[in-house]
Amino acid sequence: MFDSGFLEMLVVGIIALLVIGPERLPEVAAKVGKFIGKVKAFVATTRDDIEREIRADELQSMLAKQKEEIGELRDMMKNTKKDIGNELSEASQLLDDSMQDAQSSIRKK
Repeated sequence: MFDSGFLEMLVVGIIALLVIGPERLPEVAAKVGKFIGKVKAFVATTRDDIEREIRADELQSMLAKQKEEIGELRDMMKNTKKDIGNELSEASQLLDDSMQDAQSSIRKK
């Protein structure tokens, strides 16, 4: 969190010893330690929440993209179904015409 070395911590400790006094220093140090722990925990949970939201946004965009692709595939399937239906109708009509021609040629003989 803070970029401080041993020398800076030593200076802060000496100043705290002079200002607070040796009898209250352990109590204040414990309170400061607990406060720093709470701040670190708060920062960690906030970071986790932000990362979770970012992942949720990414998942939502992926879901929207997949829904779009599914819609395109559905349209392709409908078009293919129509094309196959048309081809079958044409083939059926040709078969019926061929059958009628065959029957009429058989009747003529």
